[in-house]
Amino acid sequence: MRVAVVLAAGRSRRFGRQNKLLARIGALSLIERTLAIARAAPVARVIVVTGHGRAAVTRAARGPRTTIVRARDHAEGMGASLRAALRALRPCERQMLLFLGDMPAVPPGMAGRLARALRAGDAGVRPAYRGRPGHPVLLRLPPPMVPKGDAGPGRGLAMRTVAGPRGCVQDIDTRQMLIRLAPKQSIVR
Repeated sequence: MRVAVVLAAGRSRRFGRQNKLLARIGALSLIERTLAIARAAPVARVIVVTGHGRAAVTRAARGPRTTIVRARDHAEGMGASLRAALRALRPCERQMLLFLGDMPAVPPGMAGRLARALRAGDAGVRPAYRGRPGHPVLLRLPPPMVPKGDAGPGRGLAMRTVAGPRGCVQDIDTRQMLIRLAPKQSIVR
């Protein structure tokens, strides 16, 4: 089986006082948009890893086929979130689609393209836009290693890449990035 993991534990330091995952574009927050993409992926369930702002992110993330886990040591970085997700896996889950909570512009069909591109012997597959590695990342489980600190899971692995659109590399770190991604009138502060 395949599972989606959405990393949503970061502090949003560059965004300002508000947790960026709760910032809205129109009717949906960033985390709700990312979750809609993850839930539409060819997966049996979605694991959301929380940390900073856990209560508010948990409320926004609740939904069908969704398991919410907390990375207690989330301040360490992405490695802590990945370890929390791995602890929540079921034995039957053999592939993981890894999404970042602040990437609401990933095309909904990208996860399916990655699943079709995975070949025997591949550790994983990910999109790339103009040479930049993007998300989501599809990994075989268990991963050969879990990174420490803020390193991503693809470091040191032979990953197949497929061409992806700009949305695969567009994350939201600042309010200015949010404004550039969406029309000004649709942003709710």
